Amino acid sequence: MARSLRTFFLLFLATLFCVGATPSAAAAAKAADNTTWRIRFLEAAVVEGDTVRLGEVAVPVGEMPPALWGELAARELWPSPPKGKPVNMTRPRLQEAVMQTMRDLAPYCLFPGSMALQRGGAVLTKERIQQQAVNDLTPLLASLAGEGTMSDFRLPNAIFLDHSGQTLVVEPSKSMSAGRLSLRLTVKELDGKAVQKHTGSVFIDNWAEVPCATTPLNKDDVLEPASITFIRMNLAHMRGTPWDGKGGPWRMVRPIGVNQPIYQADLGSIPTVRKGNKVTLLYEGKHILLKVRGETLADGVVGESIPVRNLESKKELYGIVQDASTVSVGGLQQ
Repeated sequence: MARSLRTFFLLFLATLFCVGATPSAAAAAKAADNTTWRIRFLEAAVVEGDTVRLGEVAVPVGEMPPALWGELAARELWPSPPKGKPVNMTRPRLQEAVMQTMRDLAPYCLFPGSMALQRGGAVLTKERIQQQAVNDLTPLLASLAGEGTMSDFRLPNAIFLDHSGQTLVVEPSKSMSAGRLSLRLTVKELDGKAVQKHTGSVFIDNWAEVPCATTPLNKDDVLEPASITFIRMNLAHMRGTPWDGKGGPWRMVRPIGVNQPIYQADLGSIPTVRKGNKVTLLYEGKHILLKVRGETLADGVVGESIPVRNLESKKELYGIVQDASTVSVGGLQQ
């Protein structure tokens, strides 16, 4: 393959000094001074014959007469690459080639950053790849809460196929979610076998109604219905999982401002007992139940283990919250 590529470029360079502008092309270039058309070279193209023709690698833009483009499109430029992998031409190499083969028209040409050529087969342009991604991913947007849209595709500039019967399948690398999503791009043969693999990504915007604060909420404030409103927001730009508006009663574990989203992590259960509450400590033996005064050293809900202090012995230990006034601390051996 390396030898074939070297041969291609040697033939290519030799051609640059053998092919000149035809009189009709020169006349067209002169006429172009009074027109608004240009010739735009493609980023990727497939050529068929032994020689690359202008119509295979470029398109007219603007107001070029169809008859003139018909004449220019047949222009032979340089030898076609060998069959096999695509050959890449950098912008400077492409400009040099155009200056040598169609010098009079070069000022009216628009060049990409590079151009990839393949002899035979087919090519999927970036636009076609993106359209295939939209077709394959749109049904998956239904799995999102709210409205999902796609933007900022990052995809290969082109994908070359061995023949037009091969197909491209675009899949997310994980389940559909808001934010930047990685993509797998697989070229498959007629029998379904994967013959090429590429990668890309897309940004998923996910719009939904999110609970927000109508007034400033401080830490330990009880969340009331009057303190909540719903605002349409893009989940892709949120820093966590928003509260779903369910459950409770809740208290705030951190302060948030007006119209700020309420995240699930912002909420905590309202404690049955608060730190510093005076409670009854229950010591349970086999045949005896002892009650003494105690103090809670942390917030807690029913069934939760919290530290407490026996106010008589000043001993600190753990107990299970029974209700708002009672904590069970186990057996008398405590």
